[in-house]
Amino acid sequence: MTSGGAVSLRCPDCAKAVGALEDGVQCRGCGRRFAPAEGVWDLLPAVLGAPTRSEDRLHEQDAVPTWRRLFYHKRDWIEWCDARWLPELIGPGARTFLEVGGGLCYASALAKARLPRGTVVATDVSPRYLRRHALAVGRILGAPADVYAAADVERLPFEDGQFDAVYSQVVLYRVPDPVRALREIRRVLAPGGRYLGIERASPWALLFREDRTMRARAAARGIAERPLRYWEWERLLRAAGLAAAALRPVPGRRVRSALLRRAGNAVRQIHVAISFHG
Repeated sequence: MTSGGAVSLRCPDCAKAVGALEDGVQCRGCGRRFAPAEGVWDLLPAVLGAPTRSEDRLHEQDAVPTWRRLFYHKRDWIEWCDARWLPELIGPGARTFLEVGGGLCYASALAKARLPRGTVVATDVSPRYLRRHALAVGRILGAPADVYAAADVERLPFEDGQFDAVYSQVVLYRVPDPVRALREIRRVLAPGGRYLGIERASPWALLFREDRTMRARAAARGIAERPLRYWEWERLLRAAGLAAAALRPVPGRRVRSALLRRAGNAVRQIHVAISFHG
């Protein structure tokens, strides 16, 4: 869709309220105009940090077709998202859904199937990836999001308290400032709304090796990727003013006990679920 009239825009440059997200809308604070191009809105700040710019450049030579990414690389994740996480996140009164750092944005397509009369906004920091893959995923799954937008989770271009549900999946560990990102997510949540994020937690016994590998890869790519242990997620949540947020290991096939999975974090990567309310 070219309009997200149910969504109110906040200028990503000057942070002024802009109004409904409609074609040609202009910020009265700085004069910037907003319009979709090839199905994707550019709601990124005009000035971006180097790691954020690099996330888009990573896809310049992308040769993997969308269908392969979706059904080979993400098949299990799609099943878990649809069967486990979205039913937990999207309550009976939900009308607005935001996905941050969505990449393929299959979670947005699955959410739209659950909210046919609601408003679903799919975002990622890479406009190139959204155009190349996310739009196609919406068509393949038969439920395109209402809005596809390039957006920075550290400066979300939406007014306060708009979304009943916000979702992210393996995103925050590669954001330059995850504390700021968490605060932004909290800001755009509606009163009583809920955030659910699935993140990776690195094994503490092997952290040095993983840290060296991941930081070398991040330096080569120019991105902000880094390993985070379970207790570091707890620290980040406290720093973001979200000490009451729930942090729990995601149950898996190998170790079903949450306590044992946390202990198992010593030797293998696990995933954790972060959740809090607006």
